Amino acid sequence: MPTIAFPWGAWYQDTIHRLELPADWNVDVLAPAGGSRCRPQDISAALESPIESPSPRELAAGRSSACVVVDDLARPTCAGDVLEPLLKQLAEGGLSPDAVRIVVATGSHGALSEEQIRWKVGTEIASQCRVECHNCHEGLAGTGILYGKKELRINRTFLEADLKIAIGSVLPHSFAGNSGGAKLVLPGLADIDSTARSHKFVQLGLRGGSDPNENRFRREAEQLTLQIGLKFIVCVLSDSQRQPTGIYAGDPVAAHRRACAASRDACRTELNTTYDCAVLNAFPKDVDLVQAENAFVAWKRAKSPVVREGGVVVLTTAASEGLGRHGLFQPGGVSYRRPVRKRALEERDLWLYVPNLSTEEVRQLYWDGYPVFHEADVLREALAERFPGGANAAVFPCAPMQQVDDRRN
Repeated sequence: MPTIAFPWGAWYQDTIHRLELPADWNVDVLAPAGGSRCRPQDISAALESPIESPSPRELAAGRSSACVVVDDLARPTCAGDVLEPLLKQLAEGGLSPDAVRIVVATGSHGALSEEQIRWKVGTEIASQCRVECHNCHEGLAGTGILYGKKELRINRTFLEADLKIAIGSVLPHSFAGNSGGAKLVLPGLADIDSTARSHKFVQLGLRGGSDPNENRFRREAEQLTLQIGLKFIVCVLSDSQRQPTGIYAGDPVAAHRRACAASRDACRTELNTTYDCAVLNAFPKDVDLVQAENAFVAWKRAKSPVVREGGVVVLTTAASEGLGRHGLFQPGGVSYRRPVRKRALEERDLWLYVPNLSTEEVRQLYWDGYPVFHEADVLREALAERFPGGANAAVFPCAPMQQVDDRRN
């Protein structure tokens, strides 16, 4: 029987998960192009020669404090790899580690535990610097900027810092085109009302798009964060083991654009035919079931459906933290809606392979007409029954980070 192997359990297991598919299937594993891993000296060099910006050493001169924002476990960024040389440069510029605060940009997600903070920033840095997790309800300060009908409020530690820096992954994103950059501040460090507003227009179909220069969600976030004082960003590209393959540091807009262009190449996934079935694996955004939704970004960016009408899409996820914590989209959240069929799938079925959650938990986020599987053998048998004459299948091993290069006529 064909066996597919894909990365599984970002941050928690970081292992390989194997699934057997029916014996008479033809299976194409559509992996991203990838890139060479960065060495420590490559990261230091990117900080020494930033894009359209002074270096962190130069920016630190004459400053009394700094705040470095990092993304949370919903992103694959191994922030400690960047923080070590960054803190060294800041110290050379006059800002010692005790003058630097690190804030985890959780947006409306839940706070990280002390152990999870060590995963993200490294044990040594966690002991050197004060690290806090953003809370979208507390510890906020007004910016004096009207955002809709309310004042935009931002994490107080970040807002009061003399030098503001952000580190995060650049991945395809259904709202902002790509993650990283200014998005670490809005919505990453914003109050819940501002976060809801920033997402509302995309949900209404009025904003979005993959081009960061045209995406109004992205452009608005950049305009506001530059007003707030974001001076320097580090954009990280990662491979399927969450190790860095590209570092783009410098100006909050220019460095992000360079990273987006590099991401299109590194995450490029050729698509040459239409399939009976597609397996979308949610790694590296398989921390929880809310984040697993990002596996559909690859699907949405193909010029036409990857799977024929009447076919099956299988979403696979470790969901290590269970259902997930999200102030907008979890049950009871500001933007939560009762699950319905996914319009983007049209006349295709969605099956969910979620070994770590109960069916009742999955039903809180996915329509009750979609089958849920907890055991690999049961899934294989169901697929064999659904396609008794065999099938052609595509596997996207890390779907949230894959950029489809659709070469079908």
